[in-house]
Amino acid sequence: MYNTNDWEAAMSSEIFREYLGNELIKEAKAKPLLEPIFDNVAIMKDFEEFQNTVRSTPKLLLGFKALQNKFETDIDYRNKVDPKFAEAVLLLDLEVK
Repeated sequence: MYNTNDWEAAMSSEIFREYLGNELIKEAKAKPLLEPIFDNVAIMKDFEEFQNTVRSTPKLLLGFKALQNKFETDIDYRNKVDPKFAEAVLLLDLEVK
């Protein structure tokens, strides 16, 4: 164990404090961040429910079909929106069954 006087002496050293700070930063960076946990089944279920809502609502169906067409034919426009949104819109199966 360490002596309290030794710790106080160490902390009074600017070089040691700098070293300790750098080591703590390195340690914090070395720890992997927790990755978000996604429930893929729930996400797919929500996507299907949304897709069914779009199919069953005429105004939404027309709007999303127009968006799909715009994203497929106008790359400049597509690049101006969030890529995940564009991808999700293009993934929608809008054929009414």
